Amino acid sequence: MVYSKFRTTHIHTEIIRSQNIDTKSRLSHNFQNIQVVGHRGSLYHELENTRRGFQVASEIGCDAVELDVFLLKCGSLVVFHGGGDDASPGWLDEYCNIEGSILDYTADEAQSNLVFNPYFAEFGCGPEKIKNNDDAYIPLLEEVLLDAKESGLSVKIELKGPGTAQPVVELVDKLDMVDQCYFSSFDHERIALVRQMRPELKVDGRFKYKTGALFGNDVPYDFIDIAQRAGASEVHLKYDTCTKERIQSIHEAGMDSMAWFRGPRGMKKDVYTKYFDVGNEDSNMYRVVMASGVKSMCVNRPDVLLETLGRQSDDTINDEVIEIMS
Repeated sequence: MVYSKFRTTHIHTEIIRSQNIDTKSRLSHNFQNIQVVGHRGSLYHELENTRRGFQVASEIGCDAVELDVFLLKCGSLVVFHGGGDDASPGWLDEYCNIEGSILDYTADEAQSNLVFNPYFAEFGCGPEKIKNNDDAYIPLLEEVLLDAKESGLSVKIELKGPGTAQPVVELVDKLDMVDQCYFSSFDHERIALVRQMRPELKVDGRFKYKTGALFGNDVPYDFIDIAQRAGASEVHLKYDTCTKERIQSIHEAGMDSMAWFRGPRGMKKDVYTKYFDVGNEDSNMYRVVMASGVKSMCVNRPDVLLETLGRQSDDTINDEVIEIMS
C-alpha cells in the first residue's frame, strides 16, 4: 500500500516555499528561540501531572511545563487531567479504574484514595513508574508552583475545571510568580475573567498576566478576534492546524503562539491513521511544525525536541525532512 505524505505537509509546504531562502536555511531559521514546554511534565519519563514529572522536565532543560488544574469541593486546587472532553473533564474511569469525577473528592481524599491505573495507555511512562511509586499521586497546585519557583521553570496552567480562574490567579499572586505563570483554557470565558481581574500592562505595553486562548481541531475563521475579545496574550493551536498564515496573523495581532500536541493515545492514533512518513513526535514531525514559525511547542517528548534544537546549527539536516517540506 502506498501512503500519502505527512498530511499536514500540504499545509506546511506553502510555509516553506513562501520564504525566499534555501530549504536548509529555512529550517534553521524557524528553529530559533522556540520555547520548549513539557506537556503535563515529561510524561514518557514520569507519570503525567506529578511533581516528579515536572522536576524531570526542568532537569532535562525544558523552558516550561503545561499542567491541568481543578478546584475541588474542599477549596483546594489540584493538578490532574482525567478523562472526558473539555466540556466535561476530570473523569476517573480510565485514569483510576473507578467511576466518578475528580470533582467528587476533597484533596485529602484524592491523594489518599485515588490510585492511578498503571496500564492506562495514556500514561506514556509505563506501569513501573506508577506501581509502588510514592511520587505517583495527585499534587496540590501550590506544591508544584513552589517547586517551579525554586527551579525557575515557567508554568502554563490550563484552567481545566470550573471555578478555577480566580483562585489560581490569587495563588499565583500570593506566591509572587506572575512572571513565571501563564493561564490558558479552551473555555475562553475563564481567560476573559483573568483579564478582567488583572488588566495590568507592562512598560512595553504587553499584558503582565499572560493568558492563552486554546483552540481544537476546528479553528474558526475569526479566531484572532475571538482571542482578542477574551484579552488573550497568546493563541494555542493544535499542532496540525499551525499554518504559516495563522501563526503570522497571531504575531501581527501582537500575540504569541503555541502549538500543542495531543496526549500519547491521540498522537499514536494520528501517526498510525493520518501521518505515515513521520514518527510519533520524532524530529521530523517537530521540524514540520516549527516551520510554521510558531514560538512555543507543548510536546510529550521534550527530550526529543531539545535534542532536535540542539542540532539546529549542524550542516546535516535529514534529507527526508527536506523532501517532505519541498
